[in-house]
Amino acid sequence: MQASARDYCAIDFGTSNSAVAVPTDAGMALVPLEPQHGERGRTMPTAVFYVAEGKDLHTLPKQYGRAAVAAYVEGTDGRLMRSMKSVLGSALMDQHTDIGAGRSVAFGDVIASYLLHLKRAAEAHAGRDLERIVLGRPVFFADDDPQRDAAAQASLEAAAR
Repeated sequence: MQASARDYCAIDFGTSNSAVAVPTDAGMALVPLEPQHGERGRTMPTAVFYVAEGKDLHTLPKQYGRAAVAAYVEGTDGRLMRSMKSVLGSALMDQHTDIGAGRSVAFGDVIASYLLHLKRAAEAHAGRDLERIVLGRPVFFADDDPQRDAAAQASLEAAAR
């Protein structure tokens, strides 16, 4: 099956903020990730909040972006995670972190969940399934450490699958 020239999205998974774009007839268009925030909603804080309540880890309520930060500020029981990109390529990638109520989640799963949320937002905006993702990356994840840089790239690719 031939892939369509428009069956992808481009994700800038940033340390502080993220953005997504999809191809249109006129070129690339930013996806309004948080449209309720107007122009500011074209980028979204790179943040995930796991609400401590829930029956199992796979169905735990999660909030993303500004809603994640707001849940934390409002004192909702759970765990806010920011700067997730800094975990890529580190030993923490395979570790679990406490999210409240005696539960934990792997950092790799946190990143995968966030990237999937961005992809789904792009699909909703585009009105079609997107089969591929182009991920932006810094020139170096880790300065002067080629092994950690390669590990970070591999971690990012694994999370995106």
